Amino acid sequence: MLVLELLISILSVVTSEVVEPITIVGLFPSENSIEQRAFELAVHKVNLDPNLYDVKLQAQIKTIDMNDVYNAGKTVCNTLENGVGAFFGAAGFESSNIIQSICDKIEIPRIEFRWEMTPKKQPNYYINLFPEPMLLSRGYTAIVKDMDWTSFTLIYQRKNGLQRLQHLIQDFSGISKISDPESAALVIIQLPENDDFRPLLKNVKKSLEGHIVLDCDTDIILKVLKQAEDVGLLDEYHTFIITSPDAHTVDYSNINFKRTNITTVRLINPTTPTVNDVVSDLSFVRQRMGLDIEELNAHTTTVNALILYDAVNIFAKAVHGLGGTNKIISEPKNCSDHNSTGWSNGYALINYMRVIEAEGLSGVMRFDSQSGQRNYFTLEMVELTKTGFKKIGVWDPENGMTYTRTRSQMLHDLVQANMNKTFIVVSKITEPYMMLKDDHKDRVGNDKYQGYVVDLIEMIAREINITYEFRLRNDGNGKKDKKTGKWSGLIGEVQELRADLAVCDLTITHERRTAVDFTTPFMNLGISILFSKPKEPETNLFSFTQPLSFHVWIYTATAYLSLSIILYLLARIAPKEWQNPHPCATEPEQLENSLSLINCLWFSLGSILCQGSDILPRAFSTRVCAAMWWFFALIVTQSYTANWTAFLTSSRKESPIKRVEDLDKQSAIKYGCVLGQSTAGFFENSNVNLYKKMWSVMETYGDTVMMSDNNQGVDRVKKEREAYAFFMESSTIEYEVKRNCDLTEVGSWLDNKAYGIALPFNAPHRTAFSMAVLKLSESGKLMELKNKWWTMGDGQTCPEQQEDSTELDVSEVGGMFVILVLGCFIAFLFSILEFLWNIRKVAVEEKLSPWDAFICELKFVFKFHQSIKPVRHTEGNNEAN
Repeated sequence: MLVLELLISILSVVTSEVVEPITIVGLFPSENSIEQRAFELAVHKVNLDPNLYDVKLQAQIKTIDMNDVYNAGKTVCNTLENGVGAFFGAAGFESSNIIQSICDKIEIPRIEFRWEMTPKKQPNYYINLFPEPMLLSRGYTAIVKDMDWTSFTLIYQRKNGLQRLQHLIQDFSGISKISDPESAALVIIQLPENDDFRPLLKNVKKSLEGHIVLDCDTDIILKVLKQAEDVGLLDEYHTFIITSPDAHTVDYSNINFKRTNITTVRLINPTTPTVNDVVSDLSFVRQRMGLDIEELNAHTTTVNALILYDAVNIFAKAVHGLGGTNKIISEPKNCSDHNSTGWSNGYALINYMRVIEAEGLSGVMRFDSQSGQRNYFTLEMVELTKTGFKKIGVWDPENGMTYTRTRSQMLHDLVQANMNKTFIVVSKITEPYMMLKDDHKDRVGNDKYQGYVVDLIEMIAREINITYEFRLRNDGNGKKDKKTGKWSGLIGEVQELRADLAVCDLTITHERRTAVDFTTPFMNLGISILFSKPKEPETNLFSFTQPLSFHVWIYTATAYLSLSIILYLLARIAPKEWQNPHPCATEPEQLENSLSLINCLWFSLGSILCQGSDILPRAFSTRVCAAMWWFFALIVTQSYTANWTAFLTSSRKESPIKRVEDLDKQSAIKYGCVLGQSTAGFFENSNVNLYKKMWSVMETYGDTVMMSDNNQGVDRVKKEREAYAFFMESSTIEYEVKRNCDLTEVGSWLDNKAYGIALPFNAPHRTAFSMAVLKLSESGKLMELKNKWWTMGDGQTCPEQQEDSTELDVSEVGGMFVILVLGCFIAFLFSILEFLWNIRKVAVEEKLSPWDAFICELKFVFKFHQSIKPVRHTEGNNEAN
């Protein structure tokens, strides 16, 4: 530093003899500020810069009351009498307008380094190195949106903070707030003038809004955060964005921010070597001035001081570009001289600075040639960690947001943040999701529980390496109090931040989504109908006779007998039915009629049974009679076949309802659902006329059809067989049907929904849990887990349902077998009678004893290898021959 001081002194002596320096005036509200020292240092650096060999500047410091318009203007005018090349400062104060008016009149550039709202009337001799307000606000908006915020609370200190965030406020105005649909997405609150911010911060916590934008002076940031810690706002479910560009200069070591995400922005990266060199020189200057330098380093130097350093350099480069100090000469001016012309070099300087592009401590600088506002800059997004601020992204007006860490790195950071936390997982006893083990009284902790969600959380915990603890609630998934907006049950536990997760048969609905957040769904389902299986129909051994009534059977039998007799009589009358029994004899002695009564009965039976016969009528009259019988037999047999088919179909066990529309068309079967849960909400909020009508019916019957839980609904369906239908989730229906063989699921899904794990809004572990669920789903483990808990452990299953089958049971057609056996038995009985009658005949003709004849005939019967039987001739016949 001594070398630097020596060089400055030598160069000042040398250059003083060569060129006349240009005086530049710095306007500061207080003495010995860090901005003032940066201004002086920048002038010295310019005078030492070999690239600016033809430029010599002289710094003049003016400490004025910026809110005293009269004295500020007077000081500026007095300064102009000695010749001034540019004024630096006065932004944001009441005196800035009068100072700018003087500069425009005298044509002296005014260079700003602080935030200042764009003047309504564009000044001619004005340039500001601080980012243009609307562009800066766009940067804040991009950061908020890129963090997936859909609502937030804006806490501001000064009114100009609202101007600085104008684009962000306009962008979120009028959007429905996710945690309260009746209010805006943006809630704006001003900090009180006193130092007690706790009441305000308590209200923010009660609002359950997890996203907070803090816009305040740098010197009270710690105070606000400390009081936020006192009221419990510094937890993992609240995220802060601090808009102050100097927020990174604050020491947060005394704040216990736990896992709270605190993000801020900065215009200058304090870790760059150039910034460190400048800050080191500032420390040297302050040390020579006898000022405190203990806290001065690259991380604590204000942005305005470093931008002012850039502003001096921009001015020096403009002077150099226009020919150096030899050509750019300051001229004394008088504010009271109305006939005085402006500075001859002012117009060229201001236009040169507006078109120049340079890179300084605050990055690349470009300006609007018309307004002089800086329209290009880089806004760094930094996140507070235990080791300090970590750069996570960069925004600029041309490229938008660019992250400096990969998605895998972000997930790794989230997982690391969760490693030292024990997650509170709230659930309820519901089969098969959460159940107590048989010996749960002898167990402790998570070991007392079993079920689908127990295994699910265990798999997720192994996947992301966390610890957890189950807690039970006995008041269901939760209902919303319409007066207070608070929730009970599992949703209430998560909403009030008493639990980190809620998992069970918890359906993701719009209403619940306004109170809590959800992970990726772990099970897809829909609303369906639980109903009792139809009763088994009564079986009849002779069911094949039922297609025709008893009278029809009697009439058919009567017609059969009558037709056979009529055909027999007609055959005896008709001459053509009498035929020669021996065709070889040309002159037969007798004629024979084949249509005997037995043959007519056989012919008629064969016709009606569609089997035909080798005995056929020959005469016209008998053929007409036979044709009419065939027509009658055709109609009867076809009618019987059709009626029996219809009878078999109608006799199958069939449910009285097959789809939801069937419930609406009848009044005998009552229907309902669990009151106050997602299924009831589906009917209540539906725009479909059918569902709206059914909800009206359920509301009319009230408690007589609405249940308090699923178990009550299942029990009622089983007790009131075919008299009550219960709407519930298809996954639960599937579980109940596999364990109750008298229950069934009716119809298709009424909607599509999913179960998810509920978390508080802004939960940092949401992404990690969602990724774990997605990985388990893609690997098939979720399906395996469902099969494990939905299938009965003993391997028992309900018999296969056969409602749509056309198979006939023996109990229904057994009568045909009975008739077949009976017919065979009768035939066998007649064959025995014929056999015995033939034995008697043989015994008489051959003069044998009945027993000998019986033994002889019986032996022949059992000689199965013989198919030819010799004709027996009596002795009388033999003698005659």
